[in-house]
Amino acid sequence: MKRVLIPVDGSEYSMRALEKAKEIALAFESDIVLINVKDIRFPLYPYEPGNVIDMGATIDQLAETASKNAQRILDDAAQVFEDIPGDVETFELDGEPGNRIIKFIEEDPDIDLVIMGSLGVNGGLQSFLLGSVTNKVLHHVDRAVLVVK
Repeated sequence: MKRVLIPVDGSEYSMRALEKAKEIALAFESDIVLINVKDIRFPLYPYEPGNVIDMGATIDQLAETASKNAQRILDDAAQVFEDIPGDVETFELDGEPGNRIIKFIEEDPDIDLVIMGSLGVNGGLQSFLLGSVTNKVLHHVDRAVLVVK
């Protein structure tokens, strides 16, 4: 497992995935790829995902806040891997998280393993009603996926 991808969203389960990824990175001297997907769509229903900050916010304000949050999440995640022998890369992406993660994996043939938390920041009721990002990725990629509870 030379190249390991961890999508991060700042949730408790995402942090658990980072810890498991660090164990693997230390054991196999893996390179780490961290991605955060900014989803700034406005939800139509209360259980839909989206980072709605303020209904009066402009799109530019919304995008700027989402970028700041994404960078903070990526910086915090990268700190977990400060002492590993491999390289650590971070990517801030835009779009619907499940589809964007799948596309990223498809575009990088060197990714050997994907490690994800079982629930993200929009877990709970949304996951029950709509299915989770993890479930979508798990069923639509041709790489090994480790789901961390």
